[in-house]
Amino acid sequence: MLGRHSGESVLDYSVRLAWLHRETYDVNIRKPKGQVFTPETVSRFMANLINVETDQIRLLEPGAGTGTLVAAFCDHLVNNVESGIHLIVDAYENDPAILPKLRATLEECQALLELHGHRMEYNIYDVDFILCNAGYFRKPLLVASNDQVLYDVVIANPPYYKLNKDSPQAKALQGLIYGQPNIYALFMALAVCMLRKDGQAVFITPRSFCSGLYYKRFREWLLNESILTHIHLFESRVGIFDDDDVLQENVILRAVKAPQNRVRPGGHITVSVSEDKTFRGFQKFDLQYSQVVFRTEADIYIRIPSSPTDLQVLWIVDSWPNTLHSLGLEISTGPVVPFRAREHLCHKHGKDNVAPLLWMHNIQGWEVKWPANKNGKEQLIRISEEAQRLLLPTRNYVLLKRFSSKEQKRRLYAAVLLQSNFRQHTVIGIENHLNYVHRPEGILSEDEAYGIAAILNTLLIDIYFRSLNGNTQVNASDIRILPLPSTDAIRKIGTYVQQKKPTIGSELDRVVARMLELDLSMIDELELKVYGHE
Repeated sequence: MLGRHSGESVLDYSVRLAWLHRETYDVNIRKPKGQVFTPETVSRFMANLINVETDQIRLLEPGAGTGTLVAAFCDHLVNNVESGIHLIVDAYENDPAILPKLRATLEECQALLELHGHRMEYNIYDVDFILCNAGYFRKPLLVASNDQVLYDVVIANPPYYKLNKDSPQAKALQGLIYGQPNIYALFMALAVCMLRKDGQAVFITPRSFCSGLYYKRFREWLLNESILTHIHLFESRVGIFDDDDVLQENVILRAVKAPQNRVRPGGHITVSVSEDKTFRGFQKFDLQYSQVVFRTEADIYIRIPSSPTDLQVLWIVDSWPNTLHSLGLEISTGPVVPFRAREHLCHKHGKDNVAPLLWMHNIQGWEVKWPANKNGKEQLIRISEEAQRLLLPTRNYVLLKRFSSKEQKRRLYAAVLLQSNFRQHTVIGIENHLNYVHRPEGILSEDEAYGIAAILNTLLIDIYFRSLNGNTQVNASDIRILPLPSTDAIRKIGTYVQQKKPTIGSELDRVVARMLELDLSMIDELELKVYGHE
């Protein structure tokens, strides 16, 4: 095992060991384990979020890897705390290949702390973290067993991969599971269970748990069991774990374990933002807790505005009186899943009775263009008794792309499908990568359709949506909770847009802002934030 270089910090040593492990074990070997290593700058930022409040600290690092986060905390102690801290570390890591590197880091941490008048003990547990500690989840803090150790601090970069819902880990924490779970959320939940009252947790994770149906139970649980105090957002998807080919929006979260059944009535939360792991463009501001932890009648979300301008957008859009539901509308996902419906799809009219099949590429600006060939995708779906469940009556709809690429500036793309343009077809097929807005009881008018599409296509709503959702996927559940203006305002906007067809972008943004009597200077600020000086 390579020793620590003279003058090399324990954190830099651990990062170097992680680099050596990456060089030895290809990403394709590590990816199924969800094994990615925390960069030095990120580790240091996370460690600096921890308040040292007592002279004895019991620290937990689940999924410890080479011990980088423990090393960052030890550096933090040496640089910021006078002598006299007794640190007890429990590190969980069940990859045998990395255990020698973890032990080497912890030994160097122990020597460093003793050199500076502190004391450190450590334990390495080569077991499955979730299965070994599931009892913490089943037994609330007030009735915890005497042999259950409670921690002052958790610091973690949990593994990230999807679990089968019937896996032992998912079953162990099944109260949090909906759909296909991801192991990182289970790590977070169990780690919070293992904290003492007022204990601190610092995680770096994907942002996906902040919204969406799959993580609803986990969000409700987490926000009942802990109080968020700091969220840091990395705006780049590629600048954090780029050495490990990870492309996702990440957040650092600091939370404090709440006493049982305690409800936080108000207070503040710190939000900070940087472009990437270099912390370039760092900004920090304090928000009301309710501006971040956002409750509706049916759900709870974690919103992350990334600038004061974003806050202004939240304030404006939150003031709108409607949602799709209050307007008598619904949003659904296209029922045609091509690989499951292959026998019903075709390219040409033949003897069979057929209907148009619409894909994401059929959305072109305001309009739904059909036919429009792309990559040989089928443009028709057969009308038959077997395919009846896949077909929709031809009506007015607003179609919304469910996915956008990481390179696109906007997240939301909406177009209007008019019944009058498909009058020769009684039914249509909508592919699964599209959502569609419709009126279940009645017909969506053309003015309403254009008005809703116009609002969804604005930069105002795009920024509101981004504060709520960090994915490139546009979930129907997230669109359902979007506030919308009054019916009269929607129709007024729709009438104008239908007649004038303003270009989607700056022109449309100003049209909608004028009709909603918003300050146009705010639109300038939004465009500068998103598009820069282009």
